[in-house]
Amino acid sequence: MIELINVKKIYKDPNEIVVFENLNLKISENEIIAIIGPSGSGKTTLLNLIGIIDFPDEGEILINSKSVKNLNENEISKLRNEFMGFIFQTSHLINELTILENVLIPSLIKNKFLNGKDLKRAEEILEYLSLYNKKNNLPFEISGGERKRVEIARAIMNNPKIIIADEPTANLDQRLKFSIMEIFSKIRKDFGTTIIFSTHDYEILKYADNVYKIENMNLKRI
Repeated sequence: MIELINVKKIYKDPNEIVVFENLNLKISENEIIAIIGPSGSGKTTLLNLIGIIDFPDEGEILINSKSVKNLNENEISKLRNEFMGFIFQTSHLINELTILENVLIPSLIKNKFLNGKDLKRAEEILEYLSLYNKKNNLPFEISGGERKRVEIARAIMNNPKIIIADEPTANLDQRLKFSIMEIFSKIRKDFGTTIIFSTHDYEILKYADNVYKIENMNLKRI
């Protein structure tokens, strides 16, 4: 589904820093993958490469066996919006919009307008995640765990093939972090969605089919 081939990533800040060298990763359908590694090792950078938010200095990224190298900006944005769902480490909910309106954003970006079908799907997703009774609330009116579920709802609005989650259980207590991981497992089971997440928390690795550690500018399967 997604494949990184001999990827090299360099940052200049102001000195040249090699983040990845000859990195290879193959992500299959209906799979949960965890990425671990110390702070600063490149977990977020790797997720950005997988999500074609960032691009390698060398090597290739393939999606459904096709290179993204020659896609223009509009094609890349369309691919991200329709193929992927994102859950960021810090909340990207818009405080001025209701929970329902926040969940509808990916559909608005995709279609440029909203219709009854979009509204129905958003409400069904909120029901699926036990958030329907919060649909008219604003983000600051609900709990941290509920906000995380809203972010998940928004990520699956366009029925993506893959969810990319950066530290999805960070700052959640013991009960809530396992609750979020159970939701990921349910989404994979119900929709066949691939999920890749980064984490510092070894307790949630049991939810992953495969775990990769960033080590020496590369990935090691553990």
